[in-house]
This record gives sequence, structure tokens and C-alpha cells, in this order.
Amino acid sequence: MTGIILTGHGNIATGIESAVKLVFGQPEKFYAQDFTENITPELLEQKIIENINEIKECSTDDGNGVLILSDIAGGTPFKTASLISLKSENIKVVSGMNLPMILEIICEREGMGLEELYYHAMTTGKDEIKGFELKDKGTSEKKEEIFEEEGI
Repeated sequence: MTGIILTGHGNIATGIESAVKLVFGQPEKFYAQDFTENITPELLEQKIIENINEIKECSTDDGNGVLILSDIAGGTPFKTASLISLKSENIKVVSGMNLPMILEIICEREGMGLEELYYHAMTTGKDEIKGFELKDKGTSEKKEEIFEEEGI
């Protein structure tokens, strides 16, 4: 099973981890590393490497590697993870993480290798961005009825 590490600015990683735990409980081989004002890039790198080593040392490790998800491409967490991936095999990095993407890849990672999961994460992340518009722009009473009918 591919390991998953979340990282990002502020408490986004542990915030998303909290939502994941609410939905699924604690997934296996799943870690979150925040990049807050009291953490240096060097310390973040150290923590991510520790998580990678824990994933690789796991007795059930099948060599599928690690997928690291970050918030912003070009930000320190993304750059740090990318540099780590250059020094190690079987590590992929994706930016722009969102909760639907992460929930989907947790569900699907048992049947996918790292490469396939990497592309699946990017596709799902994009596909799950949606806007809300009512097709019928009737009165506010009509809109409320639609919400009730649709269970919204």
C-alpha cells in the first residue's frame, strides 16, 4: 500500500487529517506535517523523512512508495517534498491537495501503484472542484423548495 504524507502552510495538513479521521478513522501509512511559523524548512524536511522511513519500515510495506501531497506548488512544503523526492526512489509529489482528492486516494490506493495513484490524485483533485448554480433562477421560495427536494 502506498504511503501518504500531507504537508502545507499553517495547519492545513493536520486540519485535513482531522477531517479524514472523522470520515475513515486513522488510515494506515498516513501522516500530516504542518509548516507553521515555528518550523524551519530543515525541520520540516526532517519530519517528512521520518514519516517516509516509518512508512518504509512498516512490516506490511510492499514497496509501493510514498505520495506526498502539499497545498501550494512552489511553496516551501512543496519544494521541500520535491527535493526529498529527488534523493529517494518511489516518492511522488502533488500540489493543490483537497479533501475529496485525499478521501478518494485513500479508498483507491490498495489497488493502485504509486504512479497510477499519483495521476489519479491529480485527476480527482481537479474533477472535485465544483461550483453551485441553480438552473432555474426562480423566486427565493422556489429555490428553498429545490433545496428541500434535493436534500441540501
